[in-house]
Amino acid sequence: MRTLTILLLAVPLFSYSQAQTADKLRSQGFKKYDIKSAQITYEISGDGSGEEKMTFDNYGWTSLRQQEMTFELYGITSTQTVYEITDGDFVYRLNPDDSTYTSKKDLKWSQQASYKNPSQVSEAILFSMGGSQQSDATLNGKTCQVWTFEGKAIKEMWIWNGLVMKRKAKLGDRNIVMTATDVQTDLNASAEIFKIPSYFREKE
Repeated sequence: MRTLTILLLAVPLFSYSQAQTADKLRSQGFKKYDIKSAQITYEISGDGSGEEKMTFDNYGWTSLRQQEMTFELYGITSTQTVYEITDGDFVYRLNPDDSTYTSKKDLKWSQQASYKNPSQVSEAILFSMGGSQQSDATLNGKTCQVWTFEGKAIKEMWIWNGLVMKRKAKLGDRNIVMTATDVQTDLNASAEIFKIPSYFREKE
């Protein structure tokens, strides 16, 4: 009987741990952020320069992140380009140069969404990263929670409604700062921008 009880308890936990798409998570009423849709533009500064733009819908379950950053390494100027699409628990990194993509699963948000609200999930994730909450600060009229991290690549994050407004990181010997310069909410973004183009293939 004890063995049967353990098995019965394990079934829902195992099922819930399976990666889910944005449509599946939305149908269950789960939210990643309290805000339904937005587009955030970031300026990259410090030992690098450039811009990042993050657009999301479905309370964060579908998103597109685009980044172009230029930095100098050993006297050589390099450019890093990121094109990333998220569909629920699935994250796809696209390479336009050869029309391929790689994929991974990120379940840290959805695994807690059924019993915590978005703000609580965000705080739990930041704590799990070794974060320590400091005094609040204001950026572009938005009151942000300031979190610091000891001994991590990410040194500081400013969070507003679960969204990163500012991030300070040390990548090797480079200090990179990413600051939100424009935040637009309640967008009507086309669903097509969150889809992998049909001619892309998964990289083996």
